[in-house]
Amino acid sequence: MSNPYRDKRWTRKRDAILRRDSYECRNCRRYGKHTLASTVHHVYFLKDYPKMWLVNDNLISLCNDCHNKMHNRTNDEATELAIYWQLKQAPHLKKYF
Repeated sequence: MSNPYRDKRWTRKRDAILRRDSYECRNCRRYGKHTLASTVHHVYFLKDYPKMWLVNDNLISLCNDCHNKMHNRTNDEATELAIYWQLKQAPHLKKYF
């Protein structure tokens, strides 16, 4: 898979996830805030879990600020916030581990 984000399947899935989440950031919603989501995030990072590329339970809508908080841009590792979401979603993704 050269660039999965250019694949039509990703474009369709991304649109479906944004609709599922009512175009709201799921992380902001935890705090009662209603922020427009602009990104669909892989809870378990695509580079580590390519089989979960298009799995609904591995995808959440986020605003740009929250998406940046998921990634340590220095070492490309998951942040504490990203690990929170991984633990939250893990029960729904057992069959992929």
